[in-house]
Amino acid sequence: MNREQLLRLPPVPRTRVCGCGARVGRSHLEYLGAGRSLPVYVCSGCGLGYRGDGQEAPAAPPPRSRKPLPDGGSPANPVLDPEIARRIVGSQEGG
Repeated sequence: MNREQLLRLPPVPRTRVCGCGARVGRSHLEYLGAGRSLPVYVCSGCGLGYRGDGQEAPAAPPPRSRKPLPDGGSPANPVLDPEIARRIVGSQEGG
């Protein structure tokens, strides 16, 4: 469904019961763009779709704090062979 079709869906009934008498349950969340999303509900009996209230995207979590590096800079990486490490560093420097 595109954005216009989603917005044309009827709003979800307050009683969460469809006109056919079956229960209406939450199906999924559709992203509308610009940080907005729309929950979609579907009737368990006839399959009719309903739209919930639009909502803003949740706020991004705060950045994790970084621990300072130990004295002397970053620790040595014992996994890499010294020759391979030299090649990697050299390739990143453009050499």
